[in-house]
Amino acid sequence: MPWVRPKCVKENAMYRYLVPATRAIPILLLVVVGFDSRLQADQPADALAAIKKLGGSVRSLRDNGNEWEVEFHLQGRALTDKGLASVAALNNVVSLNLRDTKITSAGLLHLKNLTTLRSLHLERTQVGDEGITNLAGLVNLEYLNLYGTNVTDKSLEHLTRLKKLNRLYVWETKVTDAGVAKLAKALPELRIVRGVDLAKLPVAPPVKSVSKTPVPQKWIAASDEKPPKSKLGSNITVVFENKMARRVKLFWISYGGELKTYGELKPGAMRRQNSFSEATWLITDENDTPLGYFITTKDQEAHAVIPSK
Repeated sequence: MPWVRPKCVKENAMYRYLVPATRAIPILLLVVVGFDSRLQADQPADALAAIKKLGGSVRSLRDNGNEWEVEFHLQGRALTDKGLASVAALNNVVSLNLRDTKITSAGLLHLKNLTTLRSLHLERTQVGDEGITNLAGLVNLEYLNLYGTNVTDKSLEHLTRLKKLNRLYVWETKVTDAGVAKLAKALPELRIVRGVDLAKLPVAPPVKSVSKTPVPQKWIAASDEKPPKSKLGSNITVVFENKMARRVKLFWISYGGELKTYGELKPGAMRRQNSFSEATWLITDENDTPLGYFITTKDQEAHAVIPSK
């Protein structure tokens, strides 16, 4: 009978070849995993640097840096559609402010995968219906501001999927009563703010000097405390007078807390402005740095003097 090599010998031989190879696997895994972790750690840093280079500001909302608030409305207003790619590269963006930037509908394509987003400011941008289609998948969105954009009722149709949306601003857009009613029916918990346009109040005559009976309004200097939102009161007229040696800007703080630009005042200039009582008017310098504000009283004729200091 021919000799047969014992099975255990074959297994032992295989063992000699397999063991060294399998021992190397953990090392390879360690190298691969470590390399991947390093790449992931670099990605936020690169995205943060790119956003800041574009003039944006980034703030971590958690100690571990897992949630981010990104803003371009102060120093980053030159932001274009191309720059939004840097925002899309940052994971876990929960708040994004693009107010007054130069973005258009095309740029919103970069935002379609930011599913962690809860707050989005698009006011006074060139965004229209074509761009809003990219927001339909942002299922965690709770706040959306479209004030002063080019949206119509078509945009509202795309928002019906956003079940968590609880605040929507469509002031000074092309949406209609019918479109708002349809969206309100689909999302009954949603508060839709269309605003009140003070410019539609009867036009006050030009002012050359302050009348004899205006009531002085209290000047409240800017501080760390945020100015309150306006409240809806009765129709009044306010005369703003700038006694500063520099040009200032005049903003109305809406009922939702948004800013609307109403004009500028040269040194020594006066402006008669239609308003409501209990409205908050913010005064800033030419760089939009807050200087102070007024909260109008119920007096029919009000005089708001911006002090020299």
